[in-house]
Amino acid sequence: MRRTNINAVLKMAKAYLDGKVSYISFTLDFPYEMAKRYEEMQKEDADYAEMIYDELLEGGVWKADEMSEEQFKIFFQEKYDDVIQGVW
Repeated sequence: MRRTNINAVLKMAKAYLDGKVSYISFTLDFPYEMAKRYEEMQKEDADYAEMIYDELLEGGVWKADEMSEEQFKIFFQEKYDDVIQGVW
């Protein structure tokens, strides 16, 4: 099965980590994209969608205001790497 929505949110996260998207844009847009795509992501791969939600949104972006931009980028990179490797 295709993972169009999952790939779209992962691509968005990667674009931020690669410096193609600003911190403020990412922290505002990523939660919106997750909300918009989550139902379809669950149809694509329910377990992976839940991991992305838990790690990148709840355990990631929603914690951005607790640290500096630089700290957040390092923290988020670790979360992203775990999701890509399937470590949960």
